Amino acid sequence: MDGTVRPERLAEGLYLISLGASNVYVWESDGFVSVVDTGVPGSEHAILGALSAIGHTAENVAEIVLTHFHRDHTGSAAELACRTGARIVAHHADAAIIERREAPPPPRLTDLERPLAEMLLGDVANLPGPQPEAVRVDRLVEDGELTMGGGQIVTIPGHTYGSIGVLLPQRAALFTGDSIASVDSAPVLGPFNLNTADAIAAVRKQAQLNFDIACVGHGRPIVGNASRKVLAMIRSF
Repeated sequence: MDGTVRPERLAEGLYLISLGASNVYVWESDGFVSVVDTGVPGSEHAILGALSAIGHTAENVAEIVLTHFHRDHTGSAAELACRTGARIVAHHADAAIIERREAPPPPRLTDLERPLAEMLLGDVANLPGPQPEAVRVDRLVEDGELTMGGGQIVTIPGHTYGSIGVLLPQRAALFTGDSIASVDSAPVLGPFNLNTADAIAAVRKQAQLNFDIACVGHGRPIVGNASRKVLAMIRSF
């Protein structure tokens, strides 16, 4: 074993790079690639190695879309942007935190979430923990705008105030950030939110979209009738 992270093909031109703690996704468009999230600090080598495995160099990366400010999604953004020259894309409500001009607010843990947070993260008194290296956000996006690679921005505040998803109609895929997670390949509401009511509303918004693949931030992607599965899940709230 050489330690290389092998990208997993989810659809034509759409790949998962599983980093263990979180997921990174890549989609291809007109000879360049878009990257969604960047894992924890130090993940840039794994991401670039995975891109190489599907025939892409660092120069092929045109944009890096950050779904929200948490360090397990933005951790390698600065280094990856430096190595690729890619533009960083994020929502304005999280941009100041990503650029380290503002301190990040802590999640509002529910009684059910607190034991899970303590098990996964240890001391929860200082959540969300230290922020990674600052990186400049090159493009601020709003609901309905298109990225360079043709992804449609879906604003989904709740997990963080500036959380965004990305819909790829041409591949029937939705990148959900941490608004949705999966357990045993079934969708669940993402935990550790700033506002649980808003987080539920964000999932309801996404459930109205048409997508076959839900590219979640944690857990296995949900492949096959994903929007129907998300709708069935959120109806229980």
